[in-house]
Amino acid sequence: MPFAFKDCDCSPLVIDNEFSIEDENLLAEYVGKVILGHYAHVKKVIKRLSPNTPDIPNDIIDQAIKKLNKPTDIEKRDGWIFQIISWLVLIIQQNEEIYYCQQPHDAPAQHGIDGIGIILNSDQKIKSIIITEDKCTTKHRTRIPEIWSEFEDFEKGIHDNKIVNRLSPLLEHIDDGAVLEAIQNDLYSKDLRKYRVGINRDDKYEELKKIKKLFKGYDSCVSDADVSRRTASTIHKDDIRDWMEKFSQKVVDYLIIQKSI
Repeated sequence: MPFAFKDCDCSPLVIDNEFSIEDENLLAEYVGKVILGHYAHVKKVIKRLSPNTPDIPNDIIDQAIKKLNKPTDIEKRDGWIFQIISWLVLIIQQNEEIYYCQQPHDAPAQHGIDGIGIILNSDQKIKSIIITEDKCTTKHRTRIPEIWSEFEDFEKGIHDNKIVNRLSPLLEHIDDGAVLEAIQNDLYSKDLRKYRVGINRDDKYEELKKIKKLFKGYDSCVSDADVSRRTASTIHKDDIRDWMEKFSQKVVDYLIIQKSI
């Protein structure tokens, strides 16, 4: 797998499921396939299944390369790639669970929930609903309050219709819809919701006390004694823009190779 994980328990504020990248080439392959639309293929690979390799037309690959090489907005491109990486992190972390999730965004700067998933128990009842907001930023103190505002709206029930609309298609096929009908009222339960901040960290937020400072205010928008409802998924990169530029080129290199296969 491309990641290594280390939990950073900043109780009672947050639990940070920190990740690092162990294999950038493998990650570039996964990201490239997701950008091409084959997220389902990647999920099967992660689950150690043996999916057929898709035959992708060269013009589709060229369009993907163009989005990475000539973005109209570098920050939006980086945000899109970061969302895909965050989606992959969660897929891998929940690999042993009965986990269903929204597919990653298929273009930069799409509106809506960055990520949402649901974990079922073995009896097909809801174990938890995971709501993710991702930010790839150099302006942490500006962007993080935006996340708190979103999470606060979820806690107030303002986005309940979005939760139901996005989770229902993930579940309606199970037992001809019987599972969804049995748990549909529980989709509104606040107690089942876990929030997840996907964000990059730099050297200013390396020490434990600085990580806590980064997430100041989390317990105000998600005010619960259970710290497991407040999670984060962070990666340390001192210069995120430089790393993203180099990583984007690795994804492009992977896509170029696909044209010759």
